[in-house]
Amino acid sequence: MKFPLIAFFLPTLTSGFSTARVSCNVVPPSSKARASSSSSLSMSKDSPSEKDFFKFTLKVSDMVYMFADLRKLVSDHEETFNLNLNERQRKRKKIVAFDTPALIDTRFAVDNQFPHAKMRNPVTAAAIKEFLDRNKQFFKQELHGDLEFVYAGNNEDKIWMVDNLEKFDESFDADIVEFDDKFANEIYRKTALVYSVIVNRSSKEIIIVFRGSINRKDWLTNFKFALRTPPVIEEIANKKAKVHRGFSDYLLRKSKTEGNSQLDQILNVLKDVYAYTAPGRDYSDYKLVITGHSLGGSLSQLLSFILAGWKEAEFIPKPVTAVTYASPVVGNNHFFLAYQELEKANKVRHIRVSNKGDVITGTPGLNIIKPYTQTGVNIHLKKNKKAEVKYENTKSILSVVASIFLGKKHSIYGVEGKSYFERLFQKDEKTGAFINDHVLTKTVEDLYDEYAPF
Repeated sequence: MKFPLIAFFLPTLTSGFSTARVSCNVVPPSSKARASSSSSLSMSKDSPSEKDFFKFTLKVSDMVYMFADLRKLVSDHEETFNLNLNERQRKRKKIVAFDTPALIDTRFAVDNQFPHAKMRNPVTAAAIKEFLDRNKQFFKQELHGDLEFVYAGNNEDKIWMVDNLEKFDESFDADIVEFDDKFANEIYRKTALVYSVIVNRSSKEIIIVFRGSINRKDWLTNFKFALRTPPVIEEIANKKAKVHRGFSDYLLRKSKTEGNSQLDQILNVLKDVYAYTAPGRDYSDYKLVITGHSLGGSLSQLLSFILAGWKEAEFIPKPVTAVTYASPVVGNNHFFLAYQELEKANKVRHIRVSNKGDVITGTPGLNIIKPYTQTGVNIHLKKNKKAEVKYENTKSILSVVASIFLGKKHSIYGVEGKSYFERLFQKDEKTGAFINDHVLTKTVEDLYDEYAPF
């Protein structure tokens, strides 16, 4: 892959959404937002370097958290989405009338560009920004903080999410075509699993982004270490290849109401997108990339394996590329060997970024006996030292424990010198040079050429 280490992820999610055509009961987006829908958004002209691309890669996962929170707040409090409530219920639930909610929630759109997508039409970053500008009084958010609803409608401070969206100009051409923040909730009773599918026409990629662990059920899933061999894994590998039960349940368990799994849903949306044809719109040769943080990283690992090796996914151009942050372990050594065979066949690539002291990325057990084996090329971040770069590089939970304060070393952003962002972009105090230039300037293929043993 020619792009510097998955430069495409964040620009895609941060700026990738196409304005929906809405039904007559809502006001259409302004002409400015419609113009941005055709040209979409791009990285600023001031940020062309490999290092900025790495920053965007990290931010894409962060933006998934924020956009999901925004959609939930609007769904919970928008009057047109809660018409069945009486006056007492409206007051208790704090119902308000947002200005043009169809900018971010397309449930009332007239037509469906991609039939299997739960979003009836794509959404653009320009539309998200316009919605926040129109409804600024109802939301507040500090730097790297949670997005909060302000029922009184009296916020005057700038929203941090808007700052992120303003970093992109109109030359970046990308749409969010799917954002599923409901499907998993129906199965798992209010888990926080969210995934998004984005079409990035600037770099000719289709990107899947998984959100990470944020609530108790998500963390319980992380610690369901029992191994099993689902049929789709056996179809690609063999019965000896086993994967984490919790993660495979997230992706492969059938919905009682819809009758299909999240994997089925994602595959159907991908089929729609790859088969889509319109003037200036042919996605059939677009590369597929998958990214995520924490639980989202483990799902990215698992999905990259399935879509790289499954016969049902042969229509997807190869290799499938995964870039993960803080990913827990996914499978045993036989799964690792099957993953490696797909790597050797140039069907999959995986760049896995971990952080010293982040126990979530380790395998249970001691260093001698490791029931799980990590996949791909690992960039292991350290404080004030160059990142360790190795192929596979599985570490036990005990070997990575450095502090009881897990959150600081598991977070995308946080206390300086501890989070993923701060450690990846740390500088030498004497020279001011980036300590991790040995990875910041590399592409996925560069890292595989240098570190993969095949």
